[in-house]
Amino acid sequence: MDEKAIIEKIKALRQNQQITLKELAKKTGLTEGYLSRIENADSAPPISTLGRIAEGLGTDVAYLLLPETSSDPENPNIVVVPREDSHNGAFSGSPYERSVRGYQYQPLSEKKRGKNMEPYILVPEFEAGELLQHEGEEFFYVLEGQVEFHYGKERYIMNQGDCAYFESHIPHSGKSLGESRAKVLIIMHQYKRR
Repeated sequence: MDEKAIIEKIKALRQNQQITLKELAKKTGLTEGYLSRIENADSAPPISTLGRIAEGLGTDVAYLLLPETSSDPENPNIVVVPREDSHNGAFSGSPYERSVRGYQYQPLSEKKRGKNMEPYILVPEFEAGELLQHEGEEFFYVLEGQVEFHYGKERYIMNQGDCAYFESHIPHSGKSLGESRAKVLIIMHQYKRR
């Protein structure tokens, strides 16, 4: 699924639920004009924005990012995703692989309504991507390489095995350092809007 497919999924889900852009704007805190631009764009918005849109549509980010699956698990309380075969542990054409706004990432769970956490594998570029800011908390753990992490006005150099737990309403971004791109496990928990 490319970024255009993600946008088409958002639009189809909104239209199927008969939700207007104005109603979705109220649910997400985003403007009606911005939502319209997203639905008519060729590239997907940042993950934090996708999270707000997914919540406004009564689903989660994984639903928007992952391809449809025909499997219907017997126990809806657990989602098990087998590891994709890859070469040298790098992203190599996994159907779950995505690249949005300067970040290459791989969702680690399929859709499960009502789940509170969104786990990803993130492979940051060598230049910091767009600043991210959203409600909730995040945990990240450096699996490989070195990362320069920007959080508010602070900058942290993080190596393999380092981790951080932070409030994600503070603007944050990161980039890979060194000769090869880092690999980071991220677990995001977005607070539900009331």
